[in-house]
Amino acid sequence: MSSIVEGTWKVLSFEVQKENGEVVLPFGEKVIGYINYTPSGHFSIQYMPSKQDASDLKGVSYFGKYEYNREKDYIVHHVEGSLFPNSEGLDKIRHARLRGKSLKLTCPPMNWEDDEKAVATINFEKQEELPPVTVNF
Repeated sequence: MSSIVEGTWKVLSFEVQKENGEVVLPFGEKVIGYINYTPSGHFSIQYMPSKQDASDLKGVSYFGKYEYNREKDYIVHHVEGSLFPNSEGLDKIRHARLRGKSLKLTCPPMNWEDDEKAVATINFEKQEELPPVTVNF
């Protein structure tokens, strides 16, 4: 079964808005990475700052199966493996706003560094699909 969310999406921004209105960019101004959704129902996510300090590596990487509900605008990531072992086995629900080549994933409120509630929003852009390869012998 095909879904409009299938494909490769490039991350454009990752921001966290705290309860007090402050916006934090945990991966800096220039975050890089991708999320891939496959026809088989699998996904993988990787993103990180475009420049890193070897003494303070940051990034997000996890994978598993996903469910997309177009009518209710959400995606559930069933995490099978992650850089953060405490995420393995969790279902991460994301509000999904898909418009053309734009995908915005919004996480439910979470406790941020100072135990203040915060909401993370990640914006992606759909990457053009590669044309099929034709081999002539």
